[in-house]
Amino acid sequence: MTGFKLVCFDLDDTLITDIHSVMLPCILNGKERELSSIEEREISGELDYITADYLKAELLRGLAECEIANSFLEIAKPLKNISRVVDTLHKDGLKCIVITVGPRQVSKVVCDMYGFDEHYGSNYEVIDGVFTGKILDYVSAEEKGECLIDFCKRNDIVLAECIAVGDGMTDLPIFNLCGKSIALNASPDLRQYATVVIETQDLADVLQYIA
Repeated sequence: MTGFKLVCFDLDDTLITDIHSVMLPCILNGKERELSSIEEREISGELDYITADYLKAELLRGLAECEIANSFLEIAKPLKNISRVVDTLHKDGLKCIVITVGPRQVSKVVCDMYGFDEHYGSNYEVIDGVFTGKILDYVSAEEKGECLIDFCKRNDIVLAECIAVGDGMTDLPIFNLCGKSIALNASPDLRQYATVVIETQDLADVLQYIA
């Protein structure tokens, strides 16, 4: 696996399926009905994804942050072999990071659980271990690219030495920056921008395209 130094993974619908990272704490907080109402307005076009995320953040108010790690595997549906992929890439000298528009409190759990080198996500406010319902710093699609640039600068990595793995149009800024892009179970809109397109529930299937 020569020529590359970093693989950047999206989180929602890339590493975990069905349940998105902002949905998980909403469900833990017993706000499924309110969440569904916001998502219906988002799907209809009444709300853009950023406005919807701020409304969803309000549903987290009162939830203990520790509940995410405690209940992650009870609710989230990770792809198979995430740990194996991270371990394999590390053995070949590549770093692995996660960048999501979702809560960094969820990306941290994924980072710690599977051994990623770093994670980026929107900073949802937590005071005394409890979510307040506010977002302090939101990571939009464009800012996902800035997160990648930040990591590369701090680790002496050239963007052409990076591989992006993602599924949706919020990953496009990162796809445009990286030397290779893998559309994994991706939307039709994103596929046209990818170097490789694959459909699988086993993350290990990406390894052949990183070589």
